[in-house]
Amino acid sequence: MTSAAALVSGFTPRDNKVSQPYRRNSSSSVDSDDSSNASETPISYATDPERPAGQPTPRTTKQKVDRRPPSTFHLKKRSEMSWAERLCDLATCPTTMHELKDDSIDRGPPPIQPAWKENVFVLTRGMVPIVLHQLAYWAFPQYKWPFALAYPFYVLSFIGFALQVMDRLSSHCVKLGTFDEKQIGRDRTPDKSVKHLAYGVTAYMFIRTGIAFWLDYDKNVEPLTSFTWTYPLRLAAWELTLDYFFYVYHRASHEIDSLWFIHQHHHTTKHPTAILAILAEEWQEVLEVFLIPFLSSAIVPMTFSEGYMTLCYTIYVEMMGHSGVRAHWCHPVLWPLETVGMGLAVEDHDLHHRFGKSGKNYGKQSRVWDRVFGTCAERIETYGM
Repeated sequence: MTSAAALVSGFTPRDNKVSQPYRRNSSSSVDSDDSSNASETPISYATDPERPAGQPTPRTTKQKVDRRPPSTFHLKKRSEMSWAERLCDLATCPTTMHELKDDSIDRGPPPIQPAWKENVFVLTRGMVPIVLHQLAYWAFPQYKWPFALAYPFYVLSFIGFALQVMDRLSSHCVKLGTFDEKQIGRDRTPDKSVKHLAYGVTAYMFIRTGIAFWLDYDKNVEPLTSFTWTYPLRLAAWELTLDYFFYVYHRASHEIDSLWFIHQHHHTTKHPTAILAILAEEWQEVLEVFLIPFLSSAIVPMTFSEGYMTLCYTIYVEMMGHSGVRAHWCHPVLWPLETVGMGLAVEDHDLHHRFGKSGKNYGKQSRVWDRVFGTCAERIETYGM
């Protein structure tokens, strides 16, 4: 996993890095700040330890000073990283994603990413543990996987799936660009949030998978044959049910001042990357990682295998919505909603983060409830798509 992450991030092994923070100097291409605190300029988000000496630091924003919280943990040698830093470093994005793009760049209209390609990606990766589980049952029919074996196997498979999604989104961000890239680059994980994010990612992987085991796992059921023809319909229903519960809590946390504390930490990033989809405080994690998925699963019944594939589709969409990839990249399951203006695309949630507390675009799986309750915002770069 480490080598794959290093390849995607564009970095060589950490042993070649310096451990001291990189700060802007007089050679920086970012305009100097006139304030008395200029010496306290935050670390450049585009810092690349492999950049030849003497070259100016690339701009990361059109503002005079990049005032986002410092993010330096990824510059450490891997041997010097804490477990939380190592976990978050697996999701380090290519440096170019954090750089401000020049106004002269003309990428043309955002391309349309076909939904069938994304379904092929999710199914060919997400089905791997289910197929392996089934092969084991065929090879050893007398041995049925107990919880103690099946649970860690599926958790590790889920983690592997998420890393593949991260790699795919990062590569497309480099190839196609990111939204609002001529104003500011994508955010890094702040140093102060690393431990919190690491705990959140760990909880997500174990609890989301645990819900499927708690509700539906039966070691005597053959995993591959437990899918029924109604699964695509129930998958769509599950996603819309999840989206309704999410919409209600999400909008309430934005519009009711006393509830903003639930969601405030998540909005410390205005131009997130896929990993920052899980940046949250404890209350938000309880709601999004446990309660809302549990309610959705209780309302829309599924077998264990169907529930696991639903988890794969859900994390895929959540990471996609925070990636910022500049494309009309819609929901792989709910894409037919595009015909009635209720389909979700990457730019919808990207704009939500730029709005901050003021809101709009509260849905995370669709725009059904945003349309119904009048909280949709017009798209900018994918307007009319």
